[in-house]
Amino acid sequence: MKKVAILYREHSPIIDAIKYQLADYVVDSMTELLGMGGYDLVVNLGSNYDGEALACHHALLPAFNSEEPVKDAILAGVKVTGITIYYTKSKKIIAQYPVFINNNTHYDELVQELDYIEQTLFPLVIQKVLNNEPFEVRALLNKSCSGNCGGCSGCSH
Repeated sequence: MKKVAILYREHSPIIDAIKYQLADYVVDSMTELLGMGGYDLVVNLGSNYDGEALACHHALLPAFNSEEPVKDAILAGVKVTGITIYYTKSKKIIAQYPVFINNNTHYDELVQELDYIEQTLFPLVIQKVLNNEPFEVRALLNKSCSGNCGGCSGCSH
C-alpha cells in the first residue's frame, strides 16, 4: 500500500479533501518530516520542508511566485490567474488550471474560488501521480470552465 505524508503549517480543509480522496492509501499529516519515512509521496501545504514534495500555488507559475500571489495578481490588474500543482525542488509543473478575474471580482471571492479548485483538483492530481496515471485537468474536474468567467450558463456551482 502506498504511503503519503502531508506536511502543513496549520490545519486546513485541503488536508481533509486529500485524505478523503486517498482513502485507500496510508496518509499521515504532520507539521515536520524527518527523512522520507518510507513515503511514496510528500505533499507540502506550506511547511518549511526543503525536500522534493508536491505543492499547490494560487497563481499560474511562474507568474506571482510570492507569499501573497492573489493580492499580487489583483494589484497587477491581470485578468487570469489560477492554480499550479508542481514539485517544489525540481520546480516541475504537473498541472495548471486557469481562473478568470472580472473587473468586479473581489479579493475574497477570488480566494474562495481558488480554494475550491485546490480542494477539488489537488487531491485528484495526487491520486493520479501516485498511480502513475495520465490525466487531463478539465476531465478531472468534469466541467468546462472555472466557474467565475460570467460567460457561460453551464457552471456547476
